[in-house]
Amino acid sequence: MRYYPIFLLALVALSLAACKKDMALTEEKAPFQSYLEEADLKVSEADALTEQNSFVGNRAYLLLEAYSIDGLQKAIDSVGPFGTVLVESGMHYESGTVTATHPVRIIGEPGAVIQSTTAPDAEFPYVGAPALYLNGAERSFIQGLRFVPDPATGMGGTAILVANSDRVNIRDNDFEAYFQAVLVHKSDYVRIFYNRAEGLYSEGFANFNSQGYSIVSGNNAYLRGNTAEDFWINYFVSDKDGILYKNTATGGIYGFFLCAYGEGAMELPDGTSVGAEFPATNWLAYRNTAQGMSTAYLVIDGANNSRLINNMAREYTDYGVEFAGITERFGGVLPASFDNKFAIGGRDFWEFDPDTNTWVERVVVWVKDCGAGNDINGGRLVDTSVDMCE
Repeated sequence: MRYYPIFLLALVALSLAACKKDMALTEEKAPFQSYLEEADLKVSEADALTEQNSFVGNRAYLLLEAYSIDGLQKAIDSVGPFGTVLVESGMHYESGTVTATHPVRIIGEPGAVIQSTTAPDAEFPYVGAPALYLNGAERSFIQGLRFVPDPATGMGGTAILVANSDRVNIRDNDFEAYFQAVLVHKSDYVRIFYNRAEGLYSEGFANFNSQGYSIVSGNNAYLRGNTAEDFWINYFVSDKDGILYKNTATGGIYGFFLCAYGEGAMELPDGTSVGAEFPATNWLAYRNTAQGMSTAYLVIDGANNSRLINNMAREYTDYGVEFAGITERFGGVLPASFDNKFAIGGRDFWEFDPDTNTWVERVVVWVKDCGAGNDINGGRLVDTSVDMCE
């Protein structure tokens, strides 16, 4: 018969207890970890598709020399489909909208500036006045340009309007003092990466159409690493299967707005009314940051089956996240949001306090849920018996 020292038996007991505790923690963290893994997988798949669908061909090449006057339109027409226009460092003056109706690659050298006379309009409907209009220009690639307005007004209309142009890539551009930076209509698989936009909200354009980056209609859009500042809505998205990843919104009223863009608010230059086919559906908003506005993330107007995972909200005056119910706040009756998923966790939101030997919130994200069937994991729920739903 074997005998074991008492201390060994005690050690085994402690080990088993610790194991059970670890298992409990693992089980508790498992759902949140699965959210992160699913989000990472969707981002990696979208990245792979972006590389696969990158601009193909380089049939003609043209250098647009600095200080050109109304030269960009001629350059686009000259290089033809899948040609490249290299915009030389320096100022380029455009007295009206430049339109591309075929695939084109427009690349700015460091310091390349497009100054356009197009101006904003706060009227409804807003008739888009783009500096650059991609219409039927699928697979176009716009990179490295700085868009500025006419100094006589200091205010620009829409910097880039994308319509009927799938797989457009807009990357590493600057938009200064524009009513809208990039607006997308009826264009799938659009990529908007690493751009910087400054709006006109504080200049008096406190208007629904004051939007930094807007996916009015189009599926599988991917917005990554952009910054938007001082728009009434910094990021507006509709339609299906898009991604918002590591973007930053500062100022204005709303940071990220998942909705359905209704017809009647805006028209294309030819008078065609724009609008979403579906409310924001199956969108992934992941690791974004919103700060210094009324509501950081608003999910409204029937937006559904979307996932908001580990998004940061700071310095907001109303809510970190709001899942709206049936509402008339913007005029007509809008349906409730439903079946969305919200989760935050990890060291971005929690830190260990050695004094109390507990984990405490680093950032408090208030979540108001007035929708139907939304799954809320983390944050602090607003008491809707006190702060009632509409």
